[in-house]
Amino acid sequence: MTSNSRCRICREPLPEPFLDLGRMPLANAFLRSPEEFPGEARYPLAVCLCECCGLVQLTLSVPAEQLYREYPYVSSTASSVRRYASELAGKVVQALGLGSSSLVVELGSNDGLVLRAFRERGTRVLGVEPARNVAAVARENGVPTVEEFFNEETAERLASDAGPASVILGRHVFAHLDDLHGFFRGVDLLLAPEGVLLIEVPYLGNLYRDLEFDTIYHEHLSYIALRPVRFLCQAHRFGLVDVEPVPLHGGSILLWLRRSRAAKPPSARLRALLQEEERLRLGQAETWTEFAERLARWKECFEQAVDSLSRAGARWAGYGAAAKANTLLNFCPSVANRLSAVLDRNSWKHGRYTPGTHLPVVSADRWEMNGITHLLILAWNFKEEIMAQMEPFTRAGGRFLIPIPRPEL
Repeated sequence: MTSNSRCRICREPLPEPFLDLGRMPLANAFLRSPEEFPGEARYPLAVCLCECCGLVQLTLSVPAEQLYREYPYVSSTASSVRRYASELAGKVVQALGLGSSSLVVELGSNDGLVLRAFRERGTRVLGVEPARNVAAVARENGVPTVEEFFNEETAERLASDAGPASVILGRHVFAHLDDLHGFFRGVDLLLAPEGVLLIEVPYLGNLYRDLEFDTIYHEHLSYIALRPVRFLCQAHRFGLVDVEPVPLHGGSILLWLRRSRAAKPPSARLRALLQEEERLRLGQAETWTEFAERLARWKECFEQAVDSLSRAGARWAGYGAAAKANTLLNFCPSVANRLSAVLDRNSWKHGRYTPGTHLPVVSADRWEMNGITHLLILAWNFKEEIMAQMEPFTRAGGRFLIPIPRPEL
């Protein structure tokens, strides 16, 4: 474990955390059997704001080797993600005029879902994925994939072996990095002179507005807004030229970056979002003190809602063994104690137990067990998709409780 006393971007000393969630298990460290429960590790989970550059970040880093060499998440599970992968590839290929000689490199490429969409549109593709289990799935799907963490050494080798990249794509990987400067140095080695860097991340503005505290876990070292990204870009002669909203994972943004010498003036929507960040005061300590106070009130309201429904006869299971589910359940143990299981469509998690709360993860079609009347949608960012999938549960009189941003039955 590494304790961070200085900011990951500007290296200024960090203040005290504005939110301390206590010692938590790793959000994706699902357990294989009850025999593992007594030895389960927990680590401090606290968040602070660097008022110099505006980066919201964890105060402790768990080694990447421990977190990512075996990984239980696969992109292809959710239909909304599959649709988005196709839309993203089509948009980027058209916007940049990519063709058969263009190389698209994805960092943290998972099971190759997005790269398959690029390949279908005629580009060359290469994945960089440290998780051995999902990298193997990508290769089975015909996506060439290197089982490595992305750093300067990896970038130099890829540039030599595959040639410069027309596009480097990092979807929901940038916030997981401890060495953000090393990331940009690696990009500089691999990206073609006129190439484009695309970074997709959960957006800090959504976390603040919608109280998305459950996206805070040990894998997410940074919580991204535009101001700290611009600070980082300036240090590496890159320019942030555009931003797009992405309706995934509770609200994300897609950042378009080029080298400064090739960068166009910032787009109108980039300027508008920078102004919105100023209005929300995302770089001010008082904003995050208020966030922590709102969270305390939410917890009381949420636990009271579940307790009231339970006293009226509700029998509970959760839906969605997502990483965010484990932050929420460990933060609200009285709610976790009401659940008989957590349903999920990812077969890799079936037969395992949730970190910290030790609930069995079972197939989504097991909702009839134990007379379940209410499902707590833990993967609330896919709530519409989940409720559509669970129509038989609804027809049987079942009800859903959505926890974020406020408890909603």
